Amino acid sequence: TVLMGNRRFLLAVFWLSLILSIFLAFRYFSSAQAFGPAVAICPGPDLYGYTCENGRFAYIDATNDTFLYADDGTISLPLPFPFTFYGTTYTEVKASTNGNLQFTTDNASFDNRCLTPASGVGDIIAPYWDDLDVRFAGFLETEVVGEAPNRIFVVEWDNVPPFGADLEDGITFEVQLHESTNDIVFWYEDVTTFVEGNGRSATIGTQSEAQGIALQYSCNQPTVADATQITWLHPQSPNRSVGLTAPSLQTQPDQGVQAKGETARFLDALNARGRAAFGQWQQHWRSQTPPLAVVWEEVDVTGNGRAELILLQQAPETHPQYSQLLILAHENGRYTLLWQTPLANRTNPGTQYTLLDTRDLTGDGTADLLLQDGRTHQFQVITNHNNTLQKIPLPETCTGSYTLHDTNHDNQTDITREKCPSTPRLTVTWDGTTFQPITP
Repeated sequence: TVLMGNRRFLLAVFWLSLILSIFLAFRYFSSAQAFGPAVAICPGPDLYGYTCENGRFAYIDATNDTFLYADDGTISLPLPFPFTFYGTTYTEVKASTNGNLQFTTDNASFDNRCLTPASGVGDIIAPYWDDLDVRFAGFLETEVVGEAPNRIFVVEWDNVPPFGADLEDGITFEVQLHESTNDIVFWYEDVTTFVEGNGRSATIGTQSEAQGIALQYSCNQPTVADATQITWLHPQSPNRSVGLTAPSLQTQPDQGVQAKGETARFLDALNARGRAAFGQWQQHWRSQTPPLAVVWEEVDVTGNGRAELILLQQAPETHPQYSQLLILAHENGRYTLLWQTPLANRTNPGTQYTLLDTRDLTGDGTADLLLQDGRTHQFQVITNHNNTLQKIPLPETCTGSYTLHDTNHDNQTDITREKCPSTPRLTVTWDGTTFQPITP
């Protein structure tokens, strides 16, 4: 009887152990199905539990302009409702002109990278991270639709051209953030362009750099078509080990001015061939479409004892994105881009700037650049103020001639212009911050 009891006990222990092993194996298998690797490819899941699939939502036309007319710019947008992303709930997001939303960084980088995860952009939603330009065409817009707790927050890049493309060759896409589910929708209304459209030079996906997790749809591949969408499904039971500590806002170090497009190619040629590259590029600028009128001059505008190379590039009114002033530094045998500024804007695309003079106009012993737009008669001074190159407009628009002289004998050059709105002759002088009229 005792022997039979022991056998029954051992048999019960065996079956209990077997059932427990099967249960634990099932739980492990289920967890493995719910949570994928840290870096995953659509359809996922990733380690947090996000998956992606074809969308089923309507396109929402955003109508609220953010007025961010910039190349490589960002803007802070308050969220109309708390939104959970990779386990952390946010009330604000940074929108970049370059086709992404960031929760923990404020990075306007145009240089898209694959999400492995990508460093420097933090927790990011990237419907179309690419080099886009909203200075002269297109809009970054927002919209809120629905009623709580089922609202949808929309950020739309509306007819935004890629950098260096024709202004009419824009793309339109948007992100939808859903309040009730924390789902994310990428909607592509029109992403076909003449050059590298449909995602050929874009990164599409989501990531949490703080958690080391990413779910990527594509990277520099033509994977999205017009009138298509992708939904990022927030898991009903997310991985609770992710997002327990809210990531802090990461401040990115200043990387200085980065050359890109034609400017980068010109710098490469200049550093490879020296001044011999000027002749070839001058011919290129004149014969390209659109043609550019380019003048240059060497002058020390930083006060470091070395002359910088100043290039004034003027494009036709139909292509204002190519009108700019470049300042190139020359050090250790190489040229680098020190500063650049556009010469046109949305309200005045047809500028005709001329470099008039390079005298010291601010009394600091360093040369300044005096520019005039022959179309609007607006004068601008480029000066190195507080160790920062700045473009400072002169007050009033004067249509007559100008002279440079020391009017009040204070050993500082003043600027006198004729035929001004407030007076026939207006003289201005530098007051340490800006140019102010001298009272007669």
